[in-house]
Order: sequence, then C-alpha cells, then structure tokens
Amino acid sequence: MINLTDKAANEVKKLQERMKAQGKGFRIEIVRGGCHGYSYEFGFDDEQEDDHKSVTNDITVLTRAEVSEMVDGMTIDFENQMAGDIFVFKNPKAASACGCGNSFAM
Repeated sequence: MINLTDKAANEVKKLQERMKAQGKGFRIEIVRGGCHGYSYEFGFDDEQEDDHKSVTNDITVLTRAEVSEMVDGMTIDFENQMAGDIFVFKNPKAASACGCGNSFAM
C-alpha cells in the first residue's frame, strides 16, 4: 500500500482539478533512468484490469502489479523547498537514492 500525507493528498487534489482529471486514479510508475537506475513518474489515469489499487486520504492510487511490489509501504509527501515545491517519495524498499531525490536504486 502507498500512503499519502495530508499535504501530498491536498496537492494531488489540486493537480487533479487543474488537469480536469476528477474521477481518475493517481498512477505511480517506476521507470529506468536517473543516476541511481530508477525514477518515479506519476499522473492521472483510468483503472486497468490488472492494477493494484489503494485508497488513502480520499485519493485512489494505482500501480501496475510489477510496480506494486517495489513501492509497497512507500509514503509520498509534499515539501516546500528552496528549489521549489516537490513531491517526496519515501520508499523503504529503495536501497539508496541520489542527492536530489529524483532517482533510486533497488
């Protein structure tokens, strides 16, 4: 299961409204790339037949089965940093992460 903090959930709801994606799930993807091998991508999508689905803070979070195993127990937060406002992925299954937090190793 993926958890969203209150701040992250509020930002997801704002994005959903801005992108006119009400009723769609918040999809988390893992793609190869970045200095540590993997990075996160997210967006809004309709639920697919083989998706793993969880609901946290009234947000439906969607992942593909193979991604679900890699992010189980992850918490997504939203932080205001000097470089800008960003989503922060706190994944207990990640072995390491780059300094900027954009990529990770498994």
